[in-house]
Amino acid sequence: MATISAPVAIARKSLTFHVCSSLCRLFYQTPLRRYGLRARAMNDRYESWNNYLADRVSQVDSYRKEFQSHADFKNRTVMELGCASGYMLAAFLDHDQFRAIGAELDPARVARGQKIHAGRIELVQSSDAAVPLSDSSVDIIYCVDTVEHLMQPRKMMLDCYRILRPGGRFLIHWHPWLGPYGSHLEDIIPLPWAHALFSMHTLLDVAAELYESPLYNPACFWVDPATGQRRPNPYRDHERWEKFLNKMTVRGLKRLLNDLPFRVLHFRKTGFGGKSYPLARFFSGLAHVPLLDEFFLKSVFCVLEKPAEAKP
Repeated sequence: MATISAPVAIARKSLTFHVCSSLCRLFYQTPLRRYGLRARAMNDRYESWNNYLADRVSQVDSYRKEFQSHADFKNRTVMELGCASGYMLAAFLDHDQFRAIGAELDPARVARGQKIHAGRIELVQSSDAAVPLSDSSVDIIYCVDTVEHLMQPRKMMLDCYRILRPGGRFLIHWHPWLGPYGSHLEDIIPLPWAHALFSMHTLLDVAAELYESPLYNPACFWVDPATGQRRPNPYRDHERWEKFLNKMTVRGLKRLLNDLPFRVLHFRKTGFGGKSYPLARFFSGLAHVPLLDEFFLKSVFCVLEKPAEAKP
């Protein structure tokens, strides 16, 4: 097989960068912007932390409806995996009374949650692979938009199995990697499916350039609340982003589940509903077509159970 010389490889990389950058600018500076991911992301959602949390909490009713068919939180011990500061658990508690435990990797978020929800939610700091809770101590575990951030997904899910009581259930709601916003860069890279067209290194390089341009109005999490100034460019640290996303696909999750002791009770794929993009609903059926499903999914919801006959 012929090898590519270093100068050619660099030139190709540079061409890819310029193509991506040019496409992004079209979605910033022309009428195409109404069709970009950024239009949804920056339409109040990322304008402030209050807006962001309000948007997340507004979705709890839909999660409750989906969860209740498989698990009743009332009077149970419920743990949220990847709870941030516990805002979603608090929203669930507004509807049902249960013992609430939040597990979060980021110590700053744990500290903030402990301060905000003292006496109402028990927050614990997890590692990449484990949660510091006793064996068979939890009835229900759920997570929303967390699976793609697990750096050791098999070990963490095995630890969730350990924590669950026999007959306990693990509810997973999740957006797979190859969906239109799987790169988690929608506040700055406006192209849907950009990560299917370009490498994450290219996207991060383009994002770093856009971040320092007058085109970009920073999302709330890139603004220092003390000064009101944008933080140092977060897109230059590629290693940070490698530790942020595991690029889990639907098929990758299915392979993982086949290697775990859980019983899979439910696995449902949902296509686009057209809330953000009305025309998207015409493509919702593609969520059930093999191979294409990875790209046209709005979400995946699966229910796992620790068998009742499992040893405590």
